[in-house]
Amino acid sequence: MQPIWHEGTGHRVTTEKLIFTPSKVDHDHRKVEAYLAGERIYPTTMEMDLSQLCSRSCPECPYGVSRAAGASLTLPFLDRLFGILGPHTPGLVFSGGEPTIFPHLTEVLRLARAKGFKEVCVISNGAAIDQPAVQDALLRYATAIRISQYEWQEGESPHFLRTLENIQKLRERIDAENSPLEIGAAMLTRSELNHRYLPVGLRVLDAGIHWLYFHPYCTDWQENRPRQADQTGVLETIEEFKAAAPAGANIQVPYARYSREPLRFEKLHGSHFLLQVGADGVVYAGPECKYEKDYALLDLNEDLTDDFLWHPRRIEGIDRINSDNFRFIGTKHRPPMFSDYIQKIIESREGVTREAVPSARGVKFAYPNVI
Repeated sequence: MQPIWHEGTGHRVTTEKLIFTPSKVDHDHRKVEAYLAGERIYPTTMEMDLSQLCSRSCPECPYGVSRAAGASLTLPFLDRLFGILGPHTPGLVFSGGEPTIFPHLTEVLRLARAKGFKEVCVISNGAAIDQPAVQDALLRYATAIRISQYEWQEGESPHFLRTLENIQKLRERIDAENSPLEIGAAMLTRSELNHRYLPVGLRVLDAGIHWLYFHPYCTDWQENRPRQADQTGVLETIEEFKAAAPAGANIQVPYARYSREPLRFEKLHGSHFLLQVGADGVVYAGPECKYEKDYALLDLNEDLTDDFLWHPRRIEGIDRINSDNFRFIGTKHRPPMFSDYIQKIIESREGVTREAVPSARGVKFAYPNVI
């Protein structure tokens, strides 16, 4: 396997299949070309909350206030929405809230597959993945489940230990039943936690996950202008952990999200490729700004038509968001990262800059339809 250089970072990575780079938006290059030509495109991925309800109350959760409303989507709504997007949008992600406590999870996953979604992923806190009904649904219909490991900071909390046990139980069923389901785990990074990545990471790997994903912890959500916490020394510490990890461990680091290079885009191009739907049935500009009224693009409770993607309000809303006014740009989440990537393509073709735009060609992606 030949190592590749990760764009914009100088970091050499040897993981065979990457979960995230900004160029992942360009995996379907024909779609990017169609967008740049002014054609209508369907998103590559829809990310959605089935419910705002959650079984946990994590400190500084950005959605802790919003979930108090307890909104949830209905099966008729999902049937209609999946029918519109399923034949054209290959990737689907269920986030939250906590999707595994949604009472109709099995029906929703079955419906998503029936309507045509090719890759279906679930983001979970892991508290309910030991339940047989949840396991059955995941094993039969899901592509991957990502367990958010967010309670491991200075000690091994009861929830953390239970989650490790639940991961192990699910992995045992995957192996016993030869299921293609993959288990991932995510860990948030900030400089004051650098000493914990190695011991906690080893515990999580030992529980049986297929891959471990690090990404920056963000603060100041309550000030409505979130940003990444101090990440000094994070990448160096993760490299030390990777060197100590078992051979073949799949440790994923979205290096571009740690880059200090500012993001620039004239409009939020990424929202055309990654569609975010809240549990309230509203389309938002991105996962990082869901339930923020000024980033609500379209209410599908009123406008769920076959061509809602091109509703003037949605298009105008995307066009109004740029790198100068996007309050959530400091988090370096996927929509602004993708927007910056596409903006570089536009400017390189217009001769505004000679900056080389890293290509997705030759890069192997895990879950290529989930950007």
